[in-house]
Amino acid sequence: MQDGPRKIEIEGDDPNDGNDPLEGSEGTSTQDDGDAPEAMTEGELLARIEELETALAEEHDRHLRAVAELQNFRKRTAREQREKQRYAGQSILSSILPVMDNLRRVLEHQSEAGTEDFAKGVEMTVEEFFRVLSQFGVTVIDCQGQRFDPEKHEAVARVTTTEVPEGTVVAVDAPGYCLHDRCLRPARVVVAAQAPDED
Repeated sequence: MQDGPRKIEIEGDDPNDGNDPLEGSEGTSTQDDGDAPEAMTEGELLARIEELETALAEEHDRHLRAVAELQNFRKRTAREQREKQRYAGQSILSSILPVMDNLRRVLEHQSEAGTEDFAKGVEMTVEEFFRVLSQFGVTVIDCQGQRFDPEKHEAVARVTTTEVPEGTVVAVDAPGYCLHDRCLRPARVVVAAQAPDED
């Protein structure tokens, strides 16, 4: 007869073989916890916030500068366009002015120009000519008795006189013209000079 049930040992089932599945699980968990980022201290958080605020302020400043530059560019472009339209006919008008000069010279010599009717016709032509020019913004520069202005006057002669202050325009050789506020052609003028002192 047998003495009792025989104990059957299965290979790999030894409880002391050290292969506890829980041990492996705990080891893996510990390793994963080591990969997590460390929490920032309060000082580090405040420093990071200050850094972000500084970067935001700089970006906002760059944005404002870009907007201002764009607005200035638009204003400058619009102003240049207005000036271009305002003075578009400057070169053409400048080339017409000598015709006006010639017609005026005819009027200054009416006795040599022919009949009175002819002179009257020339005068009417000059008036019509200037009326058309004035529609484009052309005006005659006021000279007689004015202080000499190098921006609008061109001195062609100087005369000694004590009747007016030195530098006063005493005669106009050829009228000057402006297109709006821009000088088309300076007036050719005679300017008063101071009389020399007598010894």
